Formats: sequence, structure tokens, C-alpha cells
Amino acid sequence: MKLGLIGEVLEHSLSPVIHEKLFHKLSIPGRYDLIEIPKDHFAEILRDTLTASDGLNVTIPYKLDVIPFLDDISPEAKTIGAVNTIARTDGKLVGYNTDYFGFQRTLRKIDAKVNGKTAVVLGHGGASRAIIQCLYDEGAAEIRVISRHPEKVDSDLRSFAEERRVRLMDYAAFEREAEGALLVNATPVGMYPKVGVSPISEEAARHFSKVIDIIYNPKETRLLHDASHADKANGMYMLVIQAIAAEEIWLEREIPDRIAEEIAEEMSD
Repeated sequence: MKLGLIGEVLEHSLSPVIHEKLFHKLSIPGRYDLIEIPKDHFAEILRDTLTASDGLNVTIPYKLDVIPFLDDISPEAKTIGAVNTIARTDGKLVGYNTDYFGFQRTLRKIDAKVNGKTAVVLGHGGASRAIIQCLYDEGAAEIRVISRHPEKVDSDLRSFAEERRVRLMDYAAFEREAEGALLVNATPVGMYPKVGVSPISEEAARHFSKVIDIIYNPKETRLLHDASHADKANGMYMLVIQAIAAEEIWLEREIPDRIAEEIAEEMSD
């Protein structure tokens, strides 16, 4: 199978390693490439890439941009409004969102129970929609989404947010009311190579007992370092689980949980 990841900057992506480990464990032939697409050539390169590939993953900043190029999208991708996996099914290009399942399993991993409680999500990009939907489905009483410019949030996202008990806030307001059962960083702040920075203050981070940073490189971001007291997880486990879910779609078969656990452990060594 010819598979790959499309995004704008992919130099430090670990996705090829994860998928190659999976190919080895399943004893199947496969190739997984990194395909960087500059914004000014997105449409033309994407069309060629879709034609040449059996399946694709999608990352920043194209999880919304790919949708008009697809024939259909799955129910969870339609609800979330973002796609991170593309498969060719019966000759049609179909978009899926496996970030949802990766995040849901990460909540379980740190025993983060949000039912009836407040959860805070930093950022409102493509990945945050899956996180917001999952938190809503898990019964969060209030979801606070923190944005540098909440007044500039587009109408589509605002409608999505309003339907899911989301309160949009700026960072200044958040710092004054830093509290909740769970904090999730869905921004790229702190990602390699710009390490050593956090989207929030150390004091604010200390108000949360459960913290997830979906960044996986570095393994410990400044935010996770500041939340030293908390039950926490980086993005590695989520990355592995969403990759496994994508492979299940492409291969049209279930992959044993033990394989996902093995790969996540190997990637964290």
C-alpha cells in the first residue's frame, strides 16, 4: 500500500516510524511517505497526491481544507467538521477523523473523568474540534476554548461551539479563571524546534490535576513540565491510537489492542 501524511511542515513527524512498526508487526508490505504541501500550491499538489495514494493522513493546517476535494465524509468527521484520514472506498474518496478516538483513549489513560465538570482546551484549530466533540460526548458541563482572538472565530466554529456548551475566552480571561477538571493544549506552542515555551503561565498550569498536551515532540513540553503535580499525557499515545485507527480503515480489518500498546511503549522509550 502507498500511504502518506500531508501537511505544510513535516520534517520532524514520527508518523512514518509508527506506520513502519505496524507494517512489521502485521507482516504486510507498505510505504508511508511525508508529503509537504506549501499553501500556495495546495490544490494542485493535493489532487496529484490523492490520485497516486491508497490512503492519506492529514495534519496542520489542512484538516479543513481537504474536505472540498472528497466525495464523502464519515459521520464523526461530519460532526467535527475536520478530516485527518482519507481512504479510497468503492472508487470514492472518503474522509474520516481518527483524532477523536485517539483523544478518547488518552482520557482513559490518565483517568480523566469530565462528566459534569469543566474542561479547558487551548486553541481552536483542526484538532481541537475532535477534542471538543469528545469532551461534549463525555458529558463535560462546560468546555472553555481559549483563543488569542475569540472575536475573530469564524461563524462555522462559533456555531459548532455554541451547540456543545463551549465558552470562548481569551488568554487574559483564562489566566484570571484558570480552573477545571482537565486542561488540554491543542496549540503548536511548545512544539519542536520552539521548545521551552508554554501557551499559559506556570501558575495557571498548576490549577489542573489532569493535563494533556497533544504535542509529542518534545516528549515533555514546558506546559507538562509546569504541571509536574498532575496526571498528564503528551500526544504520543494519541498519535499512535489515531494512526492505528487509520490503518484499520485502510486495511478494512481490526488491529489488536496489544499492538497499539506495544507501539506506544516503543515510541516512548
